[in-house]
Amino acid sequence: MAESKAWDWSKAQQGTWLHPSEDSIYLAERWQAEGAYSVLDLGCGLGRHALYFTQKGFKVTALDLSPESIAFNIEQQKKLGVDYLCKLADMMALPFANDAFDRVFSYHVISHQDTAGVKHVIDEITRVLKPGGKVFLTLCSKEHYAFSEGSFPKLDENTVLKTEGAETDVPHFFADKELLKELFADYTFEQVRHITECEMKGDTGRERSHFFIEATVQKEATPLDYSAVVGSTVKCTMDRPMGTTHPKYPDIYYPINYGYVDGVMGGDGAEQDVYILGVDTPLETFTGTVIAVFHRYNDVEDSWIVAPEGMDFTDEEIWKQISFQEKFFDGVLLRR
Repeated sequence: MAESKAWDWSKAQQGTWLHPSEDSIYLAERWQAEGAYSVLDLGCGLGRHALYFTQKGFKVTALDLSPESIAFNIEQQKKLGVDYLCKLADMMALPFANDAFDRVFSYHVISHQDTAGVKHVIDEITRVLKPGGKVFLTLCSKEHYAFSEGSFPKLDENTVLKTEGAETDVPHFFADKELLKELFADYTFEQVRHITECEMKGDTGRERSHFFIEATVQKEATPLDYSAVVGSTVKCTMDRPMGTTHPKYPDIYYPINYGYVDGVMGGDGAEQDVYILGVDTPLETFTGTVIAVFHRYNDVEDSWIVAPEGMDFTDEEIWKQISFQEKFFDGVLLRR
């Protein structure tokens, strides 16, 4: 698989990438009617689709490999007063739980890999989609000039390496109908369009061809079993005691004690995060009982809810106390 490479936005015509595509406008209306809620904008760029889906009422997570892209998205949110989760990450390893999203939207993104890489990204999309979830994505067609004219060096039978513009040294994968059937063996196609755009400026006569694909995944849900966690006794250390603020985001104030379980590793490779309920003073350490788990879909780490032995809280009471931070995520509270 090729190494993923971020776009160099300093070489791109940014105005082109600030307005939502026609497809996103159509899909937002239809996905709303279908009752979809959560959307992953995979390869969000400057956030034109993440912003649009958020404004249409979806819970949006925007992911990109470019630090400049994520910084632009965050600044844009502040200016416009909108809120969606931004993730700096590689599409080859999506930092999300299984069965996380109702929809995945990826516009002119996953073609920036070789054949093995594209297959892997589609496997990752399959993993993070909920059963019956839908993906909309585009792939370059083998009728595209960049492939059909043979002017760029080939990495494999379906992939060339661009040598010009903002995508210099970025792989480009090209498909045909038979290859689409192979790539989407775990899906039912809803619609596949093959569109060719003709370059009319100048005299090059170049034609750019793409597949626009919407498909529904056919899979079983991954069971969530926290029976070994809920009810267990854990020893915790507070790295953000009640009354402190987040070390990176000073706007996040901790009205309850927040820390980690000693010696237990979470999904992000760091020690397991915990909220302490039922104690109204700042703590350095605490030993208590796990009464619930907040399972984040659009993240790789869960949060354990810990209380003094024998004390319990309703789901509504738990959410009221942890929502100051968990409101930024899409997830579910799990009990025994």
